[in-house]
Amino acid sequence: MPTYDLQFVEGVAAVPVVRLDVNAPGWTIRPDTDFGMPQLNRAVVSTLLADGDRYPAAAYGNRTLTLVLRYDGTSGDDAAAQLQRLYRELDRPTNVLLYRPGTSGAVFFRTFRCGPSDVMWDPFTKQVRAAIPAEPFAVGPRETLPQVVVSNDPTATTPLNANPWFETDVAGWTGTGGTIVWSTAQSHEGSASMLLTPGGVATQVDVRSDLIPVTASQQYKVATWLRSTVARSVSTNINWYDAAATYISTSTTTVSYSAGVWTYAEVAATAPVGATQARAFPAVLGSTPPAGHTVHVDESRFYRVAASIESGGLCFDVSSIRGDVETPLFLRAAGEDVTTVPSKWTFGLGRRQTMISVRRRGTPSAAPGVFAAEALNLGDDTTVVTGVAGAHGGAVVRTTFATSPGMVVRFGPAAWPTAASPDLRGTYRQLVRCRKSVAGDVVQMRAVWSQDSTVVYGDIVTLPSDSVWRWIDLGLIQIPMGYDPATDGLSGASLPATGPVFDTAITRVSGSGNVDSDSVAFVPADDRMLGVVWPTSGLPAAFVIDSAASGVYGVGASGEVRSARVETTGLPPMVSPGVTNRVWWLRDVGSEFGNGDDATAYTRITPYYWPRYLHVRPVAS
Repeated sequence: MPTYDLQFVEGVAAVPVVRLDVNAPGWTIRPDTDFGMPQLNRAVVSTLLADGDRYPAAAYGNRTLTLVLRYDGTSGDDAAAQLQRLYRELDRPTNVLLYRPGTSGAVFFRTFRCGPSDVMWDPFTKQVRAAIPAEPFAVGPRETLPQVVVSNDPTATTPLNANPWFETDVAGWTGTGGTIVWSTAQSHEGSASMLLTPGGVATQVDVRSDLIPVTASQQYKVATWLRSTVARSVSTNINWYDAAATYISTSTTTVSYSAGVWTYAEVAATAPVGATQARAFPAVLGSTPPAGHTVHVDESRFYRVAASIESGGLCFDVSSIRGDVETPLFLRAAGEDVTTVPSKWTFGLGRRQTMISVRRRGTPSAAPGVFAAEALNLGDDTTVVTGVAGAHGGAVVRTTFATSPGMVVRFGPAAWPTAASPDLRGTYRQLVRCRKSVAGDVVQMRAVWSQDSTVVYGDIVTLPSDSVWRWIDLGLIQIPMGYDPATDGLSGASLPATGPVFDTAITRVSGSGNVDSDSVAFVPADDRMLGVVWPTSGLPAAFVIDSAASGVYGVGASGEVRSARVETTGLPPMVSPGVTNRVWWLRDVGSEFGNGDDATAYTRITPYYWPRYLHVRPVAS
């Protein structure tokens, strides 16, 4: 027979600590017990000029749990003691009530203090009735999603090698001249790493990946974090092989490591002619290293460097959300990925700014995304230039202002999605990734949106006085422009929408330099969008975007909360069951004091949430 649980517990967890079990021997749950439903509060708009009312907004209010319990103890004193325990639970400012009506999984109601007037005890029937205020929804235990790596380079999110994080073992890797083991003694991310111990005999000691398929003439990168026990030099290599696994050549870089400090190393190279396979060598030790020269290895990723930016690198999808209704999405970001280390002249300044957005309807991939420079139509004094440092794949459109220095169109997308679709409908924030060649030039930019005979000009934006790569915010655009009926009359069927032409106009007010632009992004702005200004400190191990409390806080290596200067604007992301939730993360938007956007930088993010239920939790949810 299924077990029925009704317990006051310490918190929401898979196996919580029970403080009071009101379904234990002696207690009886009476039929009038009712968990109710949250009240839906609506804003109502009406007029005598039209029939019916309109509900422009609605939100759930709290609910009331009615517990009717009987206690049959061995004596009146025993009953009084149990009743006192119940009163103490009801008097807590906040509490958690576990409810499992014979189902595989429990739900947890987060309750508030229940006043004396809401508790009635009948000593003759030995029954107590309590009306307990509670939050609108029950919740389930925390659901932690796999870590994602968000980057301007979309291939950085998908390492080509197996097991780059070493969270459970060292499968996919081999040690030469020494031994490798899985270790929880040190970690750069997560809770484990790989430990390389030299045998003390071999001239060279290294750790290498299994063979990875590659394509000749494509650029690849090995990125890793290493922690050496002693101060010494360690190389990071890529070895190239042909189809028969015959060695061709090596690409290498060498970094000097301080003792006991995690240090980042990377090597990027183009696969040579004839190469079809490669091995990642994150740690190579030469000069016959002794056994004491151990090295911890973590986050060893081998990936292809993208030829152009794609929307997949700036966002990630969250689907199969459990529960009945929307719930706050928590995002834990690695501290060193979002903070900056200030110089002594800019301490407290130079803070990184991040834009976070979510879209929860339709097919996210059918909505506008990111256009690469080489895919754009070109306007006045603008040409495609390759081999530019800091650009995605090295390609940009360069505006020289040689013949037309005024505010005229310089580039725009070659084609908007060819098929009209309801997924295009919405509000977007348009951003351009660009860089001035001369920091002191005064350059201005604006968006120009046009369709049929309608032209809309965005606000004029002056580029910062530096020459670093930046995402420049050109403002909001609505698709479609103008009046939008959204549905086909009274049918309720969504009408398809089509986007206007999106052009970018640039003028050089003063100076003699050029402007390089390599991508245009359209970030959804009609659901929930959050701006975060991070501190100039690397102390917190991570930062948590707490969407339930609309706050951001830092945590240390042991999970302790750390004080940090974090500023936010807007609303943090929510996710909904039954849809694909696309979360956008632009790491550097308008950062201060010369901190620009790095094409190869990334942010490691662990999403998690607590599913919310109306009443019970099905086994599949």
